[in-house]
Amino acid sequence: MTTEQTSKTTVEDLDPLAISAMSHPFELLGEMREKCPVSHSNTYGGFWNLFRYEDVCAAAVDAATFSSSDVTIPSEPLLAKPAPLMIDPPTHMNYRHPLLRKFSPQALAGTEPAIRAKVTEMIDSFIERGSADLSTELFVPFPAFAALQLLSLPEEDFPSFSRWAQLAFTIPEEGSEDAKWEMEVAMYFAPLYEQLTGSDGDDIPSIARRMQIDGREIEVMEFVMLLTTLVAAGLDTTTNASANIAVLLHEQPELRQQLIDRPELIPSAVEEMLRYLTPLPMLARVTTRDVEFDGITIPEGQKVALQWLAANHDPEEFPEPEKVVFERKPNRHLAFGMGPHRCIGMHLARIEVRVVLEELLRRLPDYEVVTDEVVRGKGVTRQIYNLPVRFSPGKKSGSE
Repeated sequence: MTTEQTSKTTVEDLDPLAISAMSHPFELLGEMREKCPVSHSNTYGGFWNLFRYEDVCAAAVDAATFSSSDVTIPSEPLLAKPAPLMIDPPTHMNYRHPLLRKFSPQALAGTEPAIRAKVTEMIDSFIERGSADLSTELFVPFPAFAALQLLSLPEEDFPSFSRWAQLAFTIPEEGSEDAKWEMEVAMYFAPLYEQLTGSDGDDIPSIARRMQIDGREIEVMEFVMLLTTLVAAGLDTTTNASANIAVLLHEQPELRQQLIDRPELIPSAVEEMLRYLTPLPMLARVTTRDVEFDGITIPEGQKVALQWLAANHDPEEFPEPEKVVFERKPNRHLAFGMGPHRCIGMHLARIEVRVVLEELLRRLPDYEVVTDEVVRGKGVTRQIYNLPVRFSPGKKSGSE
């Protein structure tokens, strides 16, 4: 288990990666939102913070002032800028617009049966044991399968995608083969660039290959980074949303019982738990000019952390924010971001999280988390590496 940061943490020494590793960072971020809503931190070379809902939204929609050219704190070494995540408008729409139809709720509804079947198969693999590690045996691999479905890739490639999903949540030793996993993903997609030349297919890789970027043909590295980003982003946030929801329902069993008794609440409950937990607690922007918030000037060229998690607990927007209210309305949460870079895969994420939660509560309704064996890790997202649980053994789906 990771050690929680204490109330002694100040905004000056705030570490966003450590915040992600905390099981309950809400009080700490709440203090900062109240006491220093616009403030500077000294870690990782220094950056600014916006903690209030209103300020975070204002920055997120103002892409002209808040560039997405570097969105992580600290900055990460990259082969190339991941499109469209770190490409600013209007160029980023060259990547997003052709794909919007494929990510619509109507288009994605057809993926649900296959996703549910895969979740059922994975639960079957451990349901008779009465114990499992939900992270490694369910929450990490099932989004990898969804990624294959989304990109119309062969199901026989699932072992590779599942391995990459596991490595996305670890910090491999420098120099090890596992440390090159992102290069493996890139090498997987690179041959498609030539294979799909001239393709008129309606699958996402074919659509990506036909893209025109500012009037020119998409280049191979742009193509590779686009597909890699679609895969990596979907694996990370969906996995950690599912894991943190499972922990929350263990910690507050009355919420779990409410969903067991009223499964029709699950769609709105997913939205509320995404607000409350916010698996991606922060992303950064870079100022393109001096900008003022609350009488404080943030200079041009500064990195600014948009604190989604703190904003999602702002009482000015969410009455009683520390209370989980499944029927909360309105619920304009920022778990998927806001503005031109709002998560393009949010509708798929909703399907995945809803399906896995429905199956978890249906088949393992009495699961108990082995709390002292839960392993969290520092990262951009709220990662849970290991989530061991015990439950009453059940039957495989075919023998129920």
